[in-house]
Amino acid sequence: MKHKIHTIYSEYTPNPEVMKFVCNQILTKKMMEFDMSPKKNEYPLIHELFLFPFVKSVFLGQNFISIEKNNNLSWDEISFEIRNLIQEKLNAGILVSTNLKENKKPELNPTLNNKFTKEEILIEQVFETEIRPYVMQDGGDISLISYKNGVVKVLLQGACNGCPSSTFTLKQGIEKKLKEIMGDKIQEVVPVN
Repeated sequence: MKHKIHTIYSEYTPNPEVMKFVCNQILTKKMMEFDMSPKKNEYPLIHELFLFPFVKSVFLGQNFISIEKNNNLSWDEISFEIRNLIQEKLNAGILVSTNLKENKKPELNPTLNNKFTKEEILIEQVFETEIRPYVMQDGGDISLISYKNGVVKVLLQGACNGCPSSTFTLKQGIEKKLKEIMGDKIQEVVPVN
């Protein structure tokens, strides 16, 4: 079997401290955020990225890696080096994760408890079809944490966490879309981070 070549390109995100590094292949089906270096034997590539002193956090998307840097350097100074490292390591066979279970797609957001209300299922379906694709384009993700008394609590990850435009996105994008579909059942959408 011929080994597929990984090609990486970088994209700016709406968050000036985060850059998105996109791969031409699927890296994982389980999106994860890292605020510190993971164990090298569990997440070899992510561990390598944290060896850069300017890396503050890493968000692993399905076919991208969003990296938040500290603001000591500009992306112009470091993006080429990061892009090359990711591409070289992937093409050398270094894995994003050694956990094969992460290739299974969860049926519903794992942050929810086991008893889903029909509203939570509908919210998650709206996220999956109407919201998540656009949030992922910007290098992040959104997860439903809870729905109670019309209040939808969400976790913003990757480039969306701390993004200057995230409040606008929450109110004018996500909240507006949920109200459009679910009507009075939605009062507001609030981030937990």
